[in-house]
Amino acid sequence: MDMRRPRRLVYLLSATFLLGSSLPAAAERIASKADPPSASRATDLARMGDVVARDEVAQVLAAHGLTGQQIEERLVRLSDDDLQRLAANLDQLQAAGNVPNYIWILLGIFLAVSILAIVF
Repeated sequence: MDMRRPRRLVYLLSATFLLGSSLPAAAERIASKADPPSASRATDLARMGDVVARDEVAQVLAAHGLTGQQIEERLVRLSDDDLQRLAANLDQLQAAGNVPNYIWILLGIFLAVSILAIVF
């Protein structure tokens, strides 16, 4: 019986468990009752409303199937912290935001080579 095959399986499973267990856990506070709206929330909502009203942004969002009403509803549902972070980092947002296809291809090749290196 060839002992290399079970040994490779053990190595692969060990690597999978080690990589999976190293992922960080995230948790957020869940309020028992609704927090009162902060004073900066209205300012942040107005700022985001101005950005969403731009023609370029509206066209991209419409291309993804979102109407103005849906966007407003989603902005209102954001928490104060999320809305503040989004409004503070507007200059870092990309209007189109799509990852080029060659990045996905390179990632797939890297993963395939990594798996083959572990198995063999």
